[in-house]
Amino acid sequence: MKPEKNQIAWGITLFCVAVAVMLAYYVIFDGKDLLRSLGNIIDSLSGVIIGIIIAYLLIPIQDSIEKNILKPIYKKKGYDISLSVNADHKKRKQMRAIAVVATMAFFVLIIYMLIIIIVPQLISSIREIINNLPIYIRNIDDYSNSLLVNNPDLQELIDSQLTDYYETLSEFVTKHIKPYIPEVTTIVKVASQSVISGVKVVIDLIVGLIVAIYVLNSKERFTTRGKKLVYAFFKEDVANELVGGFRFVNNTFKDFIGGKIIDSLIIGIICYIGCKMLAINYPVLISVIVGVTNIIPFFGPYIGGIAGALLLVLINPIKALVFLIFVIILQQFDGNILGPRILGGSTGLSSFWVIFAITFFGGIWGVVGWLIGVPIFAVFYALVSRITNHYLRKRNLSTRTADYYDLAYIEDNQVMLLSDKTNRKFHARRESSTIKRIFSKQDSDSKRSTDNKS
Repeated sequence: MKPEKNQIAWGITLFCVAVAVMLAYYVIFDGKDLLRSLGNIIDSLSGVIIGIIIAYLLIPIQDSIEKNILKPIYKKKGYDISLSVNADHKKRKQMRAIAVVATMAFFVLIIYMLIIIIVPQLISSIREIINNLPIYIRNIDDYSNSLLVNNPDLQELIDSQLTDYYETLSEFVTKHIKPYIPEVTTIVKVASQSVISGVKVVIDLIVGLIVAIYVLNSKERFTTRGKKLVYAFFKEDVANELVGGFRFVNNTFKDFIGGKIIDSLIIGIICYIGCKMLAINYPVLISVIVGVTNIIPFFGPYIGGIAGALLLVLINPIKALVFLIFVIILQQFDGNILGPRILGGSTGLSSFWVIFAITFFGGIWGVVGWLIGVPIFAVFYALVSRITNHYLRKRNLSTRTADYYDLAYIEDNQVMLLSDKTNRKFHARRESSTIKRIFSKQDSDSKRSTDNKS
């Protein structure tokens, strides 16, 4: 018995479907081992991943150095450094090496400036806060006592709440925390693991820098090989769509992440200047908090403002209030003026979808999801829009969203509008309001009862 071609195809299809179903069941109901394995793989490749991320962030700087500085110099000297076959490839490699060295030197300089200028001030501020913490706590205690003396009802309410919270906290510590307090051997083990983790971080950074140099030097080689694979295994139309899709993904991530970093850097500098002018304590520490948290879309400004205000409350509540007002003004400037100018329409998402993306991906991946959730969802949103518009064009329908605002239904390629009062199909016309129907029913009932009496 020789199987036919269709039977073989169906057999392979059924086998693939069965494997996919079993894999989906395993991922959904018993996916902890899979996630652990993926975590181990990512951990083993952490140095390479760090290098790729560093290179991706530095590529715009490298392109700018080549385009605005090196290429004009080489062209003025008469060298052809284009991508054509007859170009001088040696000079092109030389230019690329100079650009890579200049880019990495710029990156190392930025890191060095952060370590030399900002980090010591951050350490000094944190050390000062720790040393003055008893004074700050005493100030808060004196302020709260003076407030409660003049408000006995408020004091009684707070005392009762504190008693309840203290009992709950004691019970929680006794049941859940105290049994897990580590012994001396455990502490030694954790300390040794921390040292090993620190050494691994240093090794990953060194590997990352090496990988970043290689990626910056050979970035066209990666894209060229990717195009070869796509056009080798897919049809022309599909391959073109895939290449165009990857370009869109790259532009979306590059514009959003690069623009957000520049925007947050400017906001941090403005925050530092404002804190110095307003004589707010620890301006460097607070400005770094505001600038770093500003990278998180939408929620970041509020996180930074609240964190800075909580720190200032310990020192001077009035200064904390002044700082909150300043941060609100600063974030309004960022959201309405600076941010749109830098980011523009890099994602194409409305505010609702931005909040949705941050909430969803933040719940899955934590802080990483907050940072990259918006561009990921922007790519998914664009993909759905593109597929939708493709099928609308196949049906000779409009792809403009505005054309569907007043749409009631489509019948025999005829568009019927909600504003057309002659339409009664598919609930095209609005029913009368609930209040109007209630009163009209009451009127009809009263009229019916009057007729019955008569």
